[in-house]
Amino acid sequence: MRWCYSCMIPSMLQPVPAQIEEGIIEVLKNVSRRTIEPTLDSDLVVDLGFDSLQVLEVIAELEDRFDISIPLNYVPTTRTVAQVVAQVAALVDGRANAG
Repeated sequence: MRWCYSCMIPSMLQPVPAQIEEGIIEVLKNVSRRTIEPTLDSDLVVDLGFDSLQVLEVIAELEDRFDISIPLNYVPTTRTVAQVVAQVAALVDGRANAG
């Protein structure tokens, strides 16, 4: 629990980037058809060998895991694990600030 000092009501702790990174790497490992060790610099297609169907599976898993909606127009420009982490963190943060 973390405290909202401006309102003095406890609020749920939101995932921090390290938790988001770990969750994304876990999803990538689960979706992959082979054993992989993703790093932040890993390219989803070139380094991890994901095809377009696997990328869509990753999106669906991330949306469920983090309770977010990932716009499909993000997909073509998001190539590395670091870019996925940044996009998911921004969407989680946006959801937290909207609620």
